[in-house]
Amino acid sequence: LTQDSFHPFLREIVHFLPWSWTFFFAYIAIAYVVLMNLVTAIIVENAMEQSSLDHEQLDKERAAKDKREMRHLNTLFNGMDRDGSGT
Repeated sequence: LTQDSFHPFLREIVHFLPWSWTFFFAYIAIAYVVLMNLVTAIIVENAMEQSSLDHEQLDKERAAKDKREMRHLNTLFNGMDRDGSGT
């Protein structure tokens, strides 16, 4: 697949089977397409997973911020409630 020393091997075989080069080149072309699709799929999958983790972290941070703000508002409103009636 890396084509290291591929051509000397192919030349020897072509002497016996002249049409065999088509199989070798077809194999290389298909293998490269499959390999690139695999690499692309792995990269995209990792990016999607990282994006999902980022969204989860962002949701946790927003929930923590909302909780802090609610505690602050609760303290603020309790401080304004002079008679303790809750209204």
